[in-house]
Amino acid sequence: MKSLHKYIMIAALGFLFSACTAEWEDELYIQMVSFKTKLNSEGVSPVYLRYNKNGEVVYNLPLIVSGSQPNQTDKYVKIEVDNDTLNIFNKEKYQYRTDLYFKQLPAQFFELPSPTCFIPRGSNTQNYPVKFKFDNLDLVERYVLPLTIKEDPSYITNTRKGWRKALLNVIPFNDYSGNYSATSMNAYLDGQTTNPLVSSTRTAWVVDEKSVFFYAGVTEERSESRGEYKIVMEFLEPVKEGNGDLVGALNVYATNDAIHFEMLGQPSYKITQTVDPTKKYLVKQYCTVNLRYKYDDITTMPGTPVRYRAEGTMTMERQRNILIPDEDQAIEW
Repeated sequence: MKSLHKYIMIAALGFLFSACTAEWEDELYIQMVSFKTKLNSEGVSPVYLRYNKNGEVVYNLPLIVSGSQPNQTDKYVKIEVDNDTLNIFNKEKYQYRTDLYFKQLPAQFFELPSPTCFIPRGSNTQNYPVKFKFDNLDLVERYVLPLTIKEDPSYITNTRKGWRKALLNVIPFNDYSGNYSATSMNAYLDGQTTNPLVSSTRTAWVVDEKSVFFYAGVTEERSESRGEYKIVMEFLEPVKEGNGDLVGALNVYATNDAIHFEMLGQPSYKITQTVDPTKKYLVKQYCTVNLRYKYDDITTMPGTPVRYRAEGTMTMERQRNILIPDEDQAIEW
């Protein structure tokens, strides 16, 4: 009798053990398909892409299959442009502040090579290539490419916010674009030398491989009339100094003749590079531009232009982690 009882206990334990083992072999979650994008404070996903000479670049948008086990089936995930979400997003987030609205990237500036992304069985990640064409793209507007994973019976989409849809805020960059400290750039009423207007920063946006633009004086970055005050800086070929610094001249001009832009003297730039004293993998590059120019404010008092003189320097700091091979990820934006 004792032997029989012992046998029953061993059999029961064996059954429980085998049941637990089988449970761990099962999928613990529903396998769902989603984009892998990181949202910023504005609710979009910034995508930094180096501007190439021909203006074309391919971005690999990651897709993932969630779950505790490898993807169990071949999946052909359908991807398409979402023409509705961005309009709803802008109205809900910014309401009547239309100056803050994101604009949908026009069709001529991107290409989806395939309507589907193939994720093979056993793989939980796959990149979906999107081709961008930045040539002649005017970054006065903030552009977003809205993509969505289309519903299909062959897979389940993750409907969590920011997972099934991707709002790609495309930001091309070159060696000179980024946020410049402008505290040393003073804007005066023409003829005066006191009480300057100062903006803490100026953002330089890509025009092409060697050029960027910023907004004159202290023009608000999100002003609806900002496009009237575009100032282009073309960085001419530099000379390398003995200490390794690069020094060169700038070709600076306005795109709007109505502001009567006038350059005073020869503008120049200087690029220096240092290694962080404690974090040896971190390289810091500084780009400083020296400018003196005049322009008319034609929008504050319509019909009565106000002449300004701006002079001083603007400096951009860019930090790059040399241990990260992908340039867009190595730069600390």
